[in-house]
Amino acid sequence: MKQRLMRRLSRDDVLRYGSIMFVASIATHILNYLYQVAMGRMLGPEEYGIFGALFAIFYMSSVVSQTLATSTTSFISRLKARGESMGAFISGALRRSGMLGVLISAAVLAGSGTLAEMLRVPEEDVRMLALILLLTFLLPVPWGVLRGMKRFLAVGALNIISAGAKLAIGVVLVWLGYGVTGALASTALGLLLALAAGMVLISPHMTGSSQKFSFTSFYSYSLPVLIAMLCFSVPANLDVVLAKYFFSAREAGLYTSASVLGKISFFFPSVYAVMFPMIAEAHARGERTTEVLLRCLKYALALSGGVVLIYWTFPGVVVAVFGSSYAPALPLLLPYSITMLFFSVSAILLNYHLAIRNMRYVLIFSAFTLLEVVLLLLFNATPLQMVQVMLAVNLALSVCSLIYTLRGRYGQEGA
Repeated sequence: MKQRLMRRLSRDDVLRYGSIMFVASIATHILNYLYQVAMGRMLGPEEYGIFGALFAIFYMSSVVSQTLATSTTSFISRLKARGESMGAFISGALRRSGMLGVLISAAVLAGSGTLAEMLRVPEEDVRMLALILLLTFLLPVPWGVLRGMKRFLAVGALNIISAGAKLAIGVVLVWLGYGVTGALASTALGLLLALAAGMVLISPHMTGSSQKFSFTSFYSYSLPVLIAMLCFSVPANLDVVLAKYFFSAREAGLYTSASVLGKISFFFPSVYAVMFPMIAEAHARGERTTEVLLRCLKYALALSGGVVLIYWTFPGVVVAVFGSSYAPALPLLLPYSITMLFFSVSAILLNYHLAIRNMRYVLIFSAFTLLEVVLLLLFNATPLQMVQVMLAVNLALSVCSLIYTLRGRYGQEGA
């Protein structure tokens, strides 16, 4: 049995690399969810609603940093496939991401009063959010470099470092009475530690090249990726912000608890993190990519489906995790997790098309994202109605995406 498993791992790159990322993702998500649960219990529904809204803004605002990570991975994969030096590209990417981070953080600080008033949150918490954003614009470069080189063990280690530090520091700071500000500060410190470790790991690849890298192609590739990452971020986070806006503080906190648990069925597989550099490198060499895509979809559906099955079998998990005060969130959990299962399929297909540089799919993904935003703004009478809107849109998106991809010529031949 053990020998058969080892032989399969040696033959199946997706399974081998996926197993590494799966274990690392499990550890990271356990730490992240322990963090969310600890914050939910220690802060209470009202303050947790504030925390959830600001955390969702952090995720949505960091869409540019996700773009940097994805574009960095794509270019590193291509440089690796062609045997070219990476030093000039890495150094240039770090300088540009740092400058962008300073600009974005300054903009958030300048508008902190308006944002705090709109969301009915303390202004000092918005300022802490600005610090987090500054760090998130630097971390994607080492993260993207390591992923492009298929050093998935190192990528997993960075994620675990960030999540572990965030949990430990967050519990201490909130226990000491710093509230939401302390919870956000722990996120900043976790990112700082991961950034330091990432810089150490990529430093050997930042030397040895006297040539300058032209970033013109990087910018032209990053623009549609930016649109894609924005659309990727919105369905996973906008609803929490809207819940804070439309509902009471308690209802928003209950919705956030269902969202945190429901998103496990999306984040749990993390298959697209492994798939992207494999597809990008194979496509750069002119090799077939469809088989890798199908294996990734199979593994993702199995893992996400397992999470949904657990919620269907044990619907009281919200109470077991967050406590009895979160019992009203029970009806939201199962439909929310099914929504995220469909979204995970679409996310894999989005990353696939970005890896093979087929930007036409971004238009399809963007259209459904816009539809979801409009419907959420129109139909938000109850938290359950918002979840139902998301479920319908993401089901339609996943079906259309599968038809578009599998009936098309994508992946039948390389670049």
